[in-house]
Amino acid sequence: MDHDQLDVKLRTLTDRELHYQAHPSSRSATYDSMKKIVHDGQEVYVFADMIAEKDNITISKHTRFAEVPLHIHTFIELSFVYSGQCAQIINGKKVTLKQGQFCIVDTGVPHAILPTSEDDVIINMLIRKKYFSSSFLSKLANNGILSHFLANAISDRQNHNRYVIFHSENNRNIPILMRQLLCEYYDQSLGSSEMMDSYMLLIFHELLRVFQYDTNRPRTLAQNKVTIIEILKYIENHYMDCSLTSTASHFNFNPNYLSTFIKKATGHTFKDLVQSEKLNYCSFLLVNTDRTIYDIASSTGHSNLSYFYKKFQDHFGITPQQYREQNATKTQE
Repeated sequence: MDHDQLDVKLRTLTDRELHYQAHPSSRSATYDSMKKIVHDGQEVYVFADMIAEKDNITISKHTRFAEVPLHIHTFIELSFVYSGQCAQIINGKKVTLKQGQFCIVDTGVPHAILPTSEDDVIINMLIRKKYFSSSFLSKLANNGILSHFLANAISDRQNHNRYVIFHSENNRNIPILMRQLLCEYYDQSLGSSEMMDSYMLLIFHELLRVFQYDTNRPRTLAQNKVTIIEILKYIENHYMDCSLTSTASHFNFNPNYLSTFIKKATGHTFKDLVQSEKLNYCSFLLVNTDRTIYDIASSTGHSNLSYFYKKFQDHFGITPQQYREQNATKTQE
């Protein structure tokens, strides 16, 4: 299957779409057999068992013209607007996605999808939590807190109360990668599973480059359009010399307010984030230079070697010397 054939497949109206187009007020009988629970004072459907037991990912085209009532998932949903737009109600907020944009909805997040038109082609990827294994996340992350922040949005370590919208409409690579992924999914052959995993990884790498996004977490500080992503990026670039006060001054905010905002948005303190960046830099020096451990520790402001050893071991699970030896061995292999 090539991209032109894929486009025809996605835009061709299915029997279900033709039915809903002719009967816009009709409702699927499937919901009658679904479980409903009370979530935050309102009834919601529970979408479960929608991924084949042997699979970690199910991809489908959203049924046009049909409204999907308020529901929650037992899996992660990644939606991509292939064409047109898609209006949703997520956590009580109306959100409209444009062509080329992505939205990740975590488990347990109530949302509904409003009726779409013929030009609105939406691709839904239902993904089990376990798909985002430590192996996948380690490939996704680049040891920077920005990558970790986005990786945590889809990992098991976070509370299930999040959605993230990526303003990826101007990214040139994502539509190509999505088409390649869909061609592999709809026309599978030898190695398709591995190819799909590779495309998924590339897509998430591209999403990591998209810094402007909307989320149900606090998005701005005071009246300025400053996102937590911008703050994390600033820390990544200035961790060697920035302080809470200097960072707050850079964004024109009160240090206490900034500290609270960072803790609420990331689950970590400002000091923890700076420490993490310094330790990651130390790990790079351990593997790629012959500098002594004391010299490396001192270069990042760790004058107390015992304290440095403790923090390094807390962060990586092994001592600096063990880290150097293990990774030097891997490099030689």
